[in-house]
Formats: sequence, C-alpha cells, structure tokens
Amino acid sequence: MKKYLLSSILLSIGYASFCQKIPQHDNYRESLSNIKIKDAPRFYLSVHGGYAFSLGSTFKFYPDNISSVTVKQLDNTPEVKQVDYREDTKGLGDGFRAGVGLSYVINDFLNVGVDIDYFKSSISKIRDSSYYSAQTMNGGVDEVNYNEQYKISYTTSLLSFSPNITFKAIARPKFFIYNKLGAIVIFRPSSIQRESVDGNYKLGWQGFYRDSSSTSKKVYDWGIRNPAFGFVGGIGGQVKVTEMIRAYAEVQFTHVIFKVRNRLLTDYTQDGKEVLNTLSQSEKEIVFEKSFTSGENNNPNMPTIATYQKFPITYAGLQLGLIYRF
Repeated sequence: MKKYLLSSILLSIGYASFCQKIPQHDNYRESLSNIKIKDAPRFYLSVHGGYAFSLGSTFKFYPDNISSVTVKQLDNTPEVKQVDYREDTKGLGDGFRAGVGLSYVINDFLNVGVDIDYFKSSISKIRDSSYYSAQTMNGGVDEVNYNEQYKISYTTSLLSFSPNITFKAIARPKFFIYNKLGAIVIFRPSSIQRESVDGNYKLGWQGFYRDSSSTSKKVYDWGIRNPAFGFVGGIGGQVKVTEMIRAYAEVQFTHVIFKVRNRLLTDYTQDGKEVLNTLSQSEKEIVFEKSFTSGENNNPNMPTIATYQKFPITYAGLQLGLIYRF
C-alpha cells in the first residue's frame, strides 16, 4: 500500500512540474522572437581636407628653364653672356583641397558614392636679366646699365565631382582598409596666366647719370573646354570613433586633362596706363583648332589660330576626414 501511495505522489509531483515548465518555455520562445538586430546605417556623410603635390607628368607651362641672363661689354671687348638654367620642380597640382562626400553601403565589402572637392593651385617663375656696357671716352666713362625682372604665374581653380567605388580590403570591428577608384568631372574649369615685367635703366655720360623705370602687366584667361575629365585612385583606412562617427585618412592619385579652346588677353597695362584697346584682335586672342590652313592675308581683326593643346594636371596627396553614419 505504501509502495502504491509513494508512486502516486511522485507521479503527481512530476506532472505538476511538467505543467509549470510548458508556459515558461512558451514565454521564453516568445521573448526570443521579439528580439531584433538593429540595421547598420547605410549612408555615410563625410567632410575632408588635405594637401596635394604635383607629379612629373604635369605640364609646366613655362617656355624654358632659364632663371637669369647676364650680358656685359667693357670697352671694345666682345660681349660676355651668361645664362643660368634651373629645373622646374612644380606644376599645377600643388595646393590645399577641401570637400564633402556622400556614400551608400551596398554590402560589407562594397560602397558607392560621390565626392565634391574645391581645389586651387598656383605656380610662378621669375627670370632676371641684366645688361651692362661701359666705354671709356675722353677720360670719362659712358655707361648703360639695365636690369629686368620677368615673372609669370598660373592659377587654376577646380570644382570637381567624383563618383567612386570603395572596396574593403581588410575589415576589423574597430577599423578597415580600403581601395578607391573613381572618375572626375570638372565643370567650368578656369586657368589664369599673369605676366609682369619690371625694368630699371641707368644711363651715365661723363659722370652724369639718369635713372628711369618701366612696368608692364598682362593677364590672360585660358578658356578650358567644359567639362574636363579625369580619374582618381586611392588607398585609405577608416577608424571607429563612436558608434556613428568614423575618422579616416586617404592617399589619392588624381589625373585631369585640360583641353584649351582659346587664350584671351583680358588686361594689359604699361606704367599704370591701360593699353589693351590699342592692340588688334589677333594680338589679344589665340583660338585653338584641330586643324587649319595658314595664309599670307591674315586678318588683324580676327583671332590668331593655333592647334589644340592639352594640359595634364596630375597630383598625389593626403586627405583627412570625418564620417557621420546615418
């Protein structure tokens, strides 16, 4: 009897325990079904800035590498001429750049986006020239001393739109390394050329001297075909700062081609006096054509014609930026 009673008690306890576990199990499964993994942000907004250095393939614009010319003649001896040359180490492409970007995450390894950058670059060159002549006559010395400084500079402004693709090479929870490839479209590119000549004269005759000076300035506007195109490549790394903010550094290589339509003289002054209107149209403007035929009867009221010129602007630089994910 006791044996049957003990068995009945054990069965009752087991059944009660089983009945209590069933609702607990259902609640647990229901709580699991309510847990959802939050989607990661797919849009990245970036702000960046950096500095670029022109490379060897950049067109230097300068007609020669002469840095100075010195000519001397004493009495009846032959003239002695010395010309110094200096390699041009800078081309258009040096300068600071800044911009913003927007990208979309397609998957864990691929992003697409567009960067908008403003970039301004300037280069300049100075050439010094001098001429000195001295002749001894009637116990005195007649002298001619002329010094001239010629300066030429170019400035270009680029507002570029660069659609690009980013490939993640190495990804970790706190950082990743990536490669970037893209194209560049530049709307309304511009390039300004400036020239200035400062000359000083000193004439001496039997101990009497007279000094004089002159200054001339020219400004040319290079008309670039709109738009201009190029490409960009880069490698960079991105580091997690907070859940929504990232910092990154990127090394870029950029190559842009300028195809010139014309070159127009827009300002010309001599000793502070405007003389642009005294020149003919052929002296003020050059128009670039794919091909043309030159004749003897050139019209001074028409621009001078030359063949097309293409100016490459190639640079590499480092840029730093911050990214906000949303």
